[in-house]
Amino acid sequence: MMVVRVGIVDLISLRADSMTRRVFTEAVAAGAALISDRSDFRLETTVFGIDPLGPLDDVDWPGLRAMDALIVSGSEPTTADIADEPSLGLIAGMLRECSAATSLLFSCQSAHAALHFLYGLRRQRLGVRCHGTFLHEISGAGELVAGLPAEVFVPHSRWNVMTSADLRDASVPILLDSTESEWHLAASADGLQHVFLQGHPEYLCDTMAREYRRDLRRWLADQTRPFPEIPLAYFPFETHQYLMHHAMLVRSQGDPALLDDFPLPASYAEVTSDWSGHTGIFFANWLRAIHDRLEAKALLAA
Repeated sequence: MMVVRVGIVDLISLRADSMTRRVFTEAVAAGAALISDRSDFRLETTVFGIDPLGPLDDVDWPGLRAMDALIVSGSEPTTADIADEPSLGLIAGMLRECSAATSLLFSCQSAHAALHFLYGLRRQRLGVRCHGTFLHEISGAGELVAGLPAEVFVPHSRWNVMTSADLRDASVPILLDSTESEWHLAASADGLQHVFLQGHPEYLCDTMAREYRRDLRRWLADQTRPFPEIPLAYFPFETHQYLMHHAMLVRSQGDPALLDDFPLPASYAEVTSDWSGHTGIFFANWLRAIHDRLEAKALLAA
């Protein structure tokens, strides 16, 4: 039996019940459930809660090095320039200490940090937050995009961007690209050692709605913040119209009670696009590629 040990590194919250842990754990499990062509495949997941601003000596480096692969979540930006982010030391440590892992998958800000270290790329601040569901097309070949349709839906949620043009100039292979939201999926030249996600395929059907409600609460607490925009191409027309009116009331009345009955989708039938199938295929491809690399390594060592 070939056991694939995946570590999920949560840089958002130290809480055992954090949403970040839940969404990545469920996304990986959904991918594993699709792997029927590897009879000896078994998945083991371990979650590591790490404070991205904490001392590096507090990190469980032996535990991280014991994993075959790591998924490193993003963390909230604290500076305008990626080169000034305090969390960069942690990402540099992972690239160094976990270099023997079969695959390091970096999400959102962690992807930007890893691309900065590996390729010298810089991020740009967006004038308007990229928040919603966007269409992507396969722009490169490789194991990670096998079986995906020509058009792939992926949620994005970020204030910063590293552009597709910048990645191409640095010779970083882009696998899923979008004219609406820039690239989502890129990888190192071997297609697996380093994987970069600028979007959020791991999101559940209600994640963006919860983010939007959270951002409204943050605005109510600090009205110097930009007023949140409704996520694009996410809510059905009727819900979107209701939320436009709702946003006007929040802005004019400033009453937190207006968020008590905020509509949260209960299933993918209540959002405009169901990306969960595409997410499952991607994570199945990623796990299968890790399994095959480990199997080949074991055969060579035999």
